Amino acid sequence: MGRVGNPAGPGSGSHYSSLVPPHSVMIRRHNIYLAALGLLTLVAFGVRAAPLDAQSLWRDEVDALCYAFEFPHLILHVIAPEAAGDLRTPCACPPSPVGLYPASDGRVLRRLIQALGGMIRQNGPLYFVLLRGWIALTGTSAYGMRFFSLLFGVLSVPLTYTLGRQWFDRRVGLLAALLMTGSPYLTWYAQETKMYSLVLALALVALYSLRRALEGGGIRWWTVQVVATSLAFYSHVLAALLVPVQILLALTWWPQARRRWIGASVSLACLTLPYLPLLLWQAPQVFRVRETGFYPYGLGQMVEILFTGWSLGVTSQGWPWGALLMAALITWGLAGRWLLPPTQSRSGESREYVAVTTWLVAPLLGVWLISLRQPLFTDRYLIWSAPAFYLLVAVGLAPIWRWGEVGRWATVLVVSILFAFNTINLWHQATTPIKSDFRAAAAHVAAHYSPDELILFQIPHGRYTFDYYFPTALSYHWREGLYTNYRAPDGSYLTDEARIAHDLETATAEYRAVWLVATETAMWDERGLVQAWLADGGELAHEAHFTRVDVYQYVK
Repeated sequence: MGRVGNPAGPGSGSHYSSLVPPHSVMIRRHNIYLAALGLLTLVAFGVRAAPLDAQSLWRDEVDALCYAFEFPHLILHVIAPEAAGDLRTPCACPPSPVGLYPASDGRVLRRLIQALGGMIRQNGPLYFVLLRGWIALTGTSAYGMRFFSLLFGVLSVPLTYTLGRQWFDRRVGLLAALLMTGSPYLTWYAQETKMYSLVLALALVALYSLRRALEGGGIRWWTVQVVATSLAFYSHVLAALLVPVQILLALTWWPQARRRWIGASVSLACLTLPYLPLLLWQAPQVFRVRETGFYPYGLGQMVEILFTGWSLGVTSQGWPWGALLMAALITWGLAGRWLLPPTQSRSGESREYVAVTTWLVAPLLGVWLISLRQPLFTDRYLIWSAPAFYLLVAVGLAPIWRWGEVGRWATVLVVSILFAFNTINLWHQATTPIKSDFRAAAAHVAAHYSPDELILFQIPHGRYTFDYYFPTALSYHWREGLYTNYRAPDGSYLTDEARIAHDLETATAEYRAVWLVATETAMWDERGLVQAWLADGGELAHEAHFTRVDVYQYVK
C-alpha cells in the first residue's frame, strides 16, 4: 500500500531509498519482517497469558460476568418469553440494570428496542453477548474469561504492524508492534474481563480499512470499515468518536479521498444508521450538566494521565524517565520530519504525520469538551488511541536506525532501555496486588466462617465479587451495610447514630458473630458509623487486611 504522494506506487516500501532493490532482496526482507512479526506476536501472547489471573477480579469484571448472563437472557425473554426460563448466574449478581418489559401487548420489536436501549447505557451490549458465547466454551474461571480479552490484545500487535506499514513503512510498523508487544498498559487491559482490548482491535481494523477503501480497494473495504466501526461503538459508547476521527483522516488524505468521495459519503450514511440508537440516548446526556461520579480533570491532567499510562503502565515505575524518553522520541520524530531535506514524497509523507497526530489528539479533545459539562474522562476509554502514541514513538526511532552502524547500536540501546522500563512495570503488575483482592479475602473468611455468623458488606457491591470467590459448597448469611451518607441541603447528615444502632441491632440479633467485609467504605459510610457500632457492641476477635479489602470479625 503506497502512501499519499509516493511516486513509487503501492507497496514500494520506504521512501528514504531512491533505488528499488532486486525482487529477491525484497522477498527476503519481506520474509524477515514477517518472521519478526510472528515472533513479536508470540512474545505478546506469552507476556499477557503467563500472569493472566495474577490479579483478583474486581467489581467491574464481575459486573461484566453478570451482564453476560443477564443481557442474552433479557433478549431471549423479549423474543420468546416462554423459552427464556429463569435466569441462573454463576455468582450473586446486582439487579439487572435493564428492566424486563411486559409481553402482553405482543409488540416484540418495540420491547426489543427498549431492552437494547437500556443495554446501550451500560457501554453497549455487544461485548457482553460475545462474552456469554465465550463462557459457554471456556467456563467462568477468571483465566478463561480474561483469555477472551487477551486474544484481541494479542491481535492488536500484528494489526498495528499492518497499519504502520500502510501509513509509513515496514520499519515503523515493526517498531510500533514491538512497543505494543511490551506495553504494560495494553497488557493490563488485555488481562481484564472488559471490552477495551476488543475496541482497540476494532479501531485498528476500521482505520486500516478506511485507508484501503480510499486507495481504491472497492466496496469490500468500505464494508469492513463500516462494520468494524459500528461494532466498536456498540462495544463502548465513546468509540463513537471513531466517526469524527475518520472524517478528519479522510480530509487529511484529501487527494485520495476526493476521488472516493462517493464511497466516503455512503460509508458515513451507513455509519449513521446503526449510530442513531446511540445518538438518541447520548445527545440529551451530552448537552446537560449532570453529576457523573467522574473526577473533573483538566485537559493538562488528562494528557499527563494518558502519557504516563501509555509510557509506563498502571504502576508507573520509572517515572518520569521512561515517559521523558518516549516524549523525546515523539518530539524527534515530528520535529525531525521538518529538518530533513525535501524529497519527492515529502508532501505525501507529511500527511501521515498529520493523520496519526489527529488519531492521537482528536478523541482526547472530544472527551475533554464533553467533560466541561459532565466529567467523563477515564484513560481506558481512550485505549484505542494508544497505537497512535506508539506509532509516533516508532517514527522517532526509525530514522536513528539509518545512521549506519552507530545508529543501529543506538536504536538497540534505546529499545533496550524502553523494555527495561516495561519489564519492571510488567513485573509489578504481575506480582503486586493492585485490584481489590476479594480472592484472598473470600478465602480467608471461608477458612474461619461458621454457620451461625453474619457477613456484612460495606459497600454492598463488594458482595458480588466476594461471592464469586467464596466456595460454592458453603452458604453464608449476609446483609448489606447501611448507607449513612445522606445529607440535607445545608450539608448536615440525615442519618444519626441512634438510627444506625437500631437498624444494626435488628439485622445482627440472631447471630453469634458478625464479619465486616469493608471496601471503598467512604462511598457508603464516610463517618465509619457501622464499624464503630460493631466495635462498641462486640469484641474484635479477628482482622485481616488485603489490597483494598479489610476483614473484621466481631464476637458478641
